[in-house]
Amino acid sequence: MENGCQYLIQQKHHQSLGNSASPSAFSYLYPSGWQNSLNDFLVQVGKPVGTFWGYVTAGRYEVSDFDYNPTTQVYTLKAGIPSSASAANGAKAIQPGDLKLADLNGDGIIDNKDMTDLGNAQPKFYGGFSQTFRYRNWDMSMMFNFSVGNKVYNANKIEYSTQYLYRDNNMLAEVADRWRWFDDAGQKVNDPTALAALNANTTGWTPPAGAYFLHSYAIEDGSFLRLNNVTIGYSLGKDFTKQLGLSNFRLYFTMNNVFTITGYSGYDPEANTRRNPLTPGVDYAAYPRSRFILSGVDITF
Repeated sequence: MENGCQYLIQQKHHQSLGNSASPSAFSYLYPSGWQNSLNDFLVQVGKPVGTFWGYVTAGRYEVSDFDYNPTTQVYTLKAGIPSSASAANGAKAIQPGDLKLADLNGDGIIDNKDMTDLGNAQPKFYGGFSQTFRYRNWDMSMMFNFSVGNKVYNANKIEYSTQYLYRDNNMLAEVADRWRWFDDAGQKVNDPTALAALNANTTGWTPPAGAYFLHSYAIEDGSFLRLNNVTIGYSLGKDFTKQLGLSNFRLYFTMNNVFTITGYSGYDPEANTRRNPLTPGVDYAAYPRSRFILSGVDITF
């Protein structure tokens, strides 16, 4: 009886996940496709579609995380401090200022076993509303839409904050506040006390040199309120229109994509650049949403 129940549960999982999973699979990873075969989405029974899968950003390594050898001028991670080298730095030795990832399972090694659910692209609720106003010969209509609780995977933040493929490309403005190894005179600073003082007011990490990977730094709140359309019209009085032989004469002005209120740092919190229902909410080089203005005349004879 126990084996029979287990078999039925496995079959249910298989049917829930479709043909991409084996009969015994409860979940599988799926690539968004913005960068090679990066498996950055989780497909799992009971989880929302569009669940982001990656590491948790834990800031950066500070001078206090290292032992320093003044003879060789080499920094070595202290015993017991997990290294992000293999996951984030192309297996290069970790140095002060490098990106730190969370060791979630506490085994002292940061690897794919520390990847976790980073949220999903599904909103808690979403919708829209419209309103029309009239005053004498004037009229105005507005149409809004909104989303609350959805996350956006800002892949641009991953590409433009690393040195993986291009060492001389433009980066995000926030990278300018990264860890410093050179003082204002252009001299490299190695002394631990001086190096810590040099970076007392910086907050960013040194751009990673390893391959692109997803970490929570790139997952943002995509909640927004957008005024999609506003139209303002003016209708001539009936006495005047009758003199013209018309039943109605209305001038109007329309603007689309008027404004968006959001905390998302990218161009558009509704960006969705992957053409796969399993990988929604990815913003990678999305073109900004256009705004256009239209005016016209409504004439009824």
